[in-house]
Amino acid sequence: MIFEAKEENLCRLLESTKLLSAINRDIVVKILYDTTKLIWYKQNHTKKVQLKPKEIARCLSLVYYHHLWNKIIVVTGKLFENMGGEFLEGEALDYYQKKVMGTVKDKLGQDIVIDELGMDFLYMDHNNADSLNYRQARGKRLPWIKYVLQNSNEIYTKQEGNTLLYIYVMTFVIPISPVEKTTNWFLVFVKKRKDIEKTLGFLTAIPVEKYNGFLSKLEAMSPVIPLKT
Repeated sequence: MIFEAKEENLCRLLESTKLLSAINRDIVVKILYDTTKLIWYKQNHTKKVQLKPKEIARCLSLVYYHHLWNKIIVVTGKLFENMGGEFLEGEALDYYQKKVMGTVKDKLGQDIVIDELGMDFLYMDHNNADSLNYRQARGKRLPWIKYVLQNSNEIYTKQEGNTLLYIYVMTFVIPISPVEKTTNWFLVFVKKRKDIEKTLGFLTAIPVEKYNGFLSKLEAMSPVIPLKT
């Protein structure tokens, strides 16, 4: 008779203090939780009640990839320089032009152009760069864009229509007070530029405040850097 794993058997394994060390048990629980959430998001996005085994395995691989390559950065120094008080639209535009624009190289050796086409990142509606649409939270995170593009090993691709997107991910921990902090999963999007041959261009960036929100976006991505074996 082929062994059939049951939910209660898994729970028993995780509850046992003799089989797994506390650290290993915590890792298993986190991996299983993340994978289960990813599978749930895929069910919703694809509107499938039953996923294929390879689709479920892909969710597990994505979670492993994320945990393997994700970097957690405490926001200090230049990464923190726009935080604190007000950071108005004029200051953000000036900062973008003087400190963000230019060409950077990612961990894959690819050149990425950051120019005025990416400036609408600062606005809620990318098609309407009106002052009413300016978002201070994005202006305060401008120093993170180049840092992520240059230092992230957690890189994904996503196909949207005829456009191939590259998504660079890093986790930032922002100190609010000596005893309080908040976490952002920061996703930087670039795309193949049609006006500059064989060059990637910065498109936008998204600060995600909830981990489940990040997982919901991760579900549709494909890893770029090969998994370590």
